[in-house]
Order: sequence, then C-alpha cells, then structure tokens
Amino acid sequence: MSSRLPEFIDPRRLANQGGGYSGTVELGDLPRLSGALMDTGGVAEFNLEFYRDNRNRARIKGQIQADLVLECQRCLGAMVLPVSAVLDLAVIQVPEEAERLPESCDPVWVEEDTLRLLDLVEDELILAIPQVPRHEPDACRVAGVNPVQGETADQEQEDDASDKPNPFAVLAGFKSDK
Repeated sequence: MSSRLPEFIDPRRLANQGGGYSGTVELGDLPRLSGALMDTGGVAEFNLEFYRDNRNRARIKGQIQADLVLECQRCLGAMVLPVSAVLDLAVIQVPEEAERLPESCDPVWVEEDTLRLLDLVEDELILAIPQVPRHEPDACRVAGVNPVQGETADQEQEDDASDKPNPFAVLAGFKSDK
C-alpha cells in the first residue's frame, strides 16, 4: 500500500497489480465538499484497495473517515457529523455495465484510463451528507423549542390565550337569522 498519492491513477492497472493507497487529505483541499461545510478544518482518512473480482472486473474497496462540520438546519448552529463510509465499487467504461453489477457494489464510471483519486474520496464524503443535516432532537438548542415535545413558546402562549373569551363572540349575536 502506497502512502504517496498521485493525482491521477489507472484503476484497471492497479486492480491487475493488486495495489492500493491510504492517506489523509485536508478537507479544505476538496473544493466541492468545502461549500457544504461550516468549517473546513480537519482531515479525511482513507484506505483504498484495488483488485480483480471473480468476473475479472476492476474493483475498489475501502473506507473513508472524517468529521464534517455542517450547519444544523433546525438551529443553524454548527454540528459535527462523523462519517465512516465503506466503499465497494466496480470500475465501468459504459453506463450499461452498471446494470449487470451485483447489488452490493456501486459503479464508478471511468471513460478514460485515469481517475482522480481525491475526486473519489470527495464524492464519497459528499454522498454521506444528509439532505437536511440536523442535530439529534435533544441536542438542538433553538430558543423557544422544547426538543422533547417539539412545541414552541408561541404554541404554549396560544394555548393560554384560548382560555380567554373571544372578543368577536359578541358579533355572532348580531347575525340575522332569516
């Protein structure tokens, strides 16, 4: 396993050789991911192995780990999402090949002979981000929100106001019954 990272790799050649790469990358060096993060400090650790399966397909197995700092969409505060993505990829040349892959693996389309290694790591981290990142309900600290019941202070005030007589109830008597 090599720790020196080339920018581009040939996944088919590496699969023939049984090669692999492991290392770390600064989250700030992943431009597409950086746009989704509140804090780009930190690193992603990865371990990737290339091999040929029993049908002679080039495959990539590995794991990527990182702590991503995202914006909670409930309280708009920072939240840490620990990511531990497990990869099981098959290298394909044409989209039709993806239909013949087993359910357990995902396709990675490589038209040319090369693949940018950090793009693979970045893609997996982006896929791990939920559509609506939120703290756990009991960890969110929004002013006026009871995280256990989900009620706001305004709802409680409305409940208190329902005990008072409706000022428009008098108008109901002015309706003409014809």
